[in-house]
Amino acid sequence: MGKYRKFLLIFMITIIILNISSSTFANSSEKEIEEAEELGEKFGYFDGILEGLANYSKNSDINYNDIEPSVKEVTEKYIKYLENKDTKYIKYFLSAYYLGFERGFDEIFSSKNSPEKTNSNSSYADYADALGILTGEIYGFRDYYENKNSIVNKSLPSNKVLIKMFKLDRLNHQDRSSFLNIFKEKFKEGYQEGYGKGNFEAIKVSYDEGVSHGEYFGNILGKTSGTKDYFENKNRDYERRIPSNNTIIREYSLNKDGNEYREGFLIGFRRAYEKSYNESFRTMNIDEHKRFYEEGYERGIAAGILKGEVKATADYYLKLEKNWRNHFSTQSNLIREYNLSIESIKYREGFFSGYLDGLAQGYSSKFQELSQETIEKKSKVEEVFISGGEAKSLDNILTLKIDKGTYYNPVMVTIDILPDSYYPKEKSLIKASNYYNIDIINKSNESENKKEIELKFEYYGKDNGGIYKLVNDKWLYIPSYVEDGFIKAFVKPSFFKGEDNIYCVFVDRNVKVLLDVRNHWAKEEISTYQRRGIVSGYSDNTFKPNNKISKGEFLTILSKVYNWELSNDEPITYKNLVDYATEKSYIDNSFNLDEGITYREIESIMEKVTNIEKFNWYNISAKILYEKQYKSKSYNNMNNYISRAEVVYMLYTLNEWRY
Repeated sequence: MGKYRKFLLIFMITIIILNISSSTFANSSEKEIEEAEELGEKFGYFDGILEGLANYSKNSDINYNDIEPSVKEVTEKYIKYLENKDTKYIKYFLSAYYLGFERGFDEIFSSKNSPEKTNSNSSYADYADALGILTGEIYGFRDYYENKNSIVNKSLPSNKVLIKMFKLDRLNHQDRSSFLNIFKEKFKEGYQEGYGKGNFEAIKVSYDEGVSHGEYFGNILGKTSGTKDYFENKNRDYERRIPSNNTIIREYSLNKDGNEYREGFLIGFRRAYEKSYNESFRTMNIDEHKRFYEEGYERGIAAGILKGEVKATADYYLKLEKNWRNHFSTQSNLIREYNLSIESIKYREGFFSGYLDGLAQGYSSKFQELSQETIEKKSKVEEVFISGGEAKSLDNILTLKIDKGTYYNPVMVTIDILPDSYYPKEKSLIKASNYYNIDIINKSNESENKKEIELKFEYYGKDNGGIYKLVNDKWLYIPSYVEDGFIKAFVKPSFFKGEDNIYCVFVDRNVKVLLDVRNHWAKEEISTYQRRGIVSGYSDNTFKPNNKISKGEFLTILSKVYNWELSNDEPITYKNLVDYATEKSYIDNSFNLDEGITYREIESIMEKVTNIEKFNWYNISAKILYEKQYKSKSYNNMNNYISRAEVVYMLYTLNEWRY
């Protein structure tokens, strides 16, 4: 029914025109030409609609030019609207009429071929529904404006009138009867709506206009009164100056208007006055304090920016963490430093806020500027030939020394200096160098892994310093030693095969010297695992490397090396270890945690842990004998107990390739 909405709206207006006196209509327009066009278009549209409905059931195609009325027919039909009008008025009326006629006819007649309207009974019901409501509303308006009582049955047209009005005699009896029943039912609904609008709309308009006008004047006077009271140093009280109702009525001549307008004006005036008064009073208060605050803020931010730049420069060159909050200053310190005691409280508060903003801005921008300068100069690339050579970082702190024969082709070594605060570290570690990323481009992808590459940093600290590599977001200690102003480590070429090879020197403030390991054959491996947090000494700072290791201690070390995911997040307990190892079939229920563990048992467990078929302890013992000149007790009997040092050496040797 949506496509006929426009037609029905115009139809409603037309019915009003036909049923209300011509004098009422004539006074509804101010400009005659606009009135002529509007009136002509509406009448034409209505007549076109009626002709479309009259020809709706015909099968032949009819053009509106074939059935449109002549100029004479139109002027005679609407003579009462055209009499006493000049030629220009009639010309515009007729021009608009024919445009409206064409549009109305096309909207109705073209719907005959629309696939959306195939059920004629449905179309008649829709028309009856919409026409009943709209016609009823029109008659309701008419009765109200003619000062008639609201009697819907008296205003309802008879069947005869309706049949003639809508040419229902062309419909069959069933469709005509259905149309009339639906129309009458909807007419009653529309009538009540129309009469109600006519009765109450004028009252509502008067009330609304009164409220609007009252708010306008109340807003002006309230603003003036609020400002005046503030500057006269009075308390906020809108009732102090608000006029009485009688004063408002007199000053704005409200007795000359209706009761509804006057009542609305008073309500709107008093409501807007209170709101405007309070807003004005508070705005004056805020603005006065705001001026002092803003002056302090502007000067504070200038001082803060300067201070931030100074602090950022110091932090950057001292290689401290980028954090402006480390230089946060209390308000009392700022008052003394910048002599703010002579200023107002609001000025001091503004200065303090501005100073902090400026400090953060100045610090961050200066630190970023210095960092950018370093980034532009952070990388160095050198070619190292097969005869060996050195590659140095741009700051000359890091040196990579490659022995001849390590690579089968010349390699390109890139050393990047990385941002200082980019990577996390444990609290026990003190950063003692830049972060460096080392990339070795090797065309053959092969190397002599028996050779070792010397990694050397300039360093003048104590022995608790060490070279660390970042592995899985954790800093991993590499066996290193301090000598002649350097800290050194020897690593295999395979260390540099991954994408990220990030190294740094850290000082471990928590490291303890194990007294009985200093001259032991497994000193390097034990110290490495100690600094990686895998093993620890006894309370007397000893490790007892030659003692047998219990099965429980062995499981503990094994879980840390291979990162076992235990059943809960609590500290490692023997129960958790046993449960995990049993589930993985590493051990069985006969496993006694307090007993020592034999070389033969080690073979059985490590075969399952490493997935190495026929894991042979002999390979480990032979390596110990060759590299450390220490003969394992396994040569005497495989049922002997393995020592604490041998376990650490074995696990270190088996897993160093992973890093």
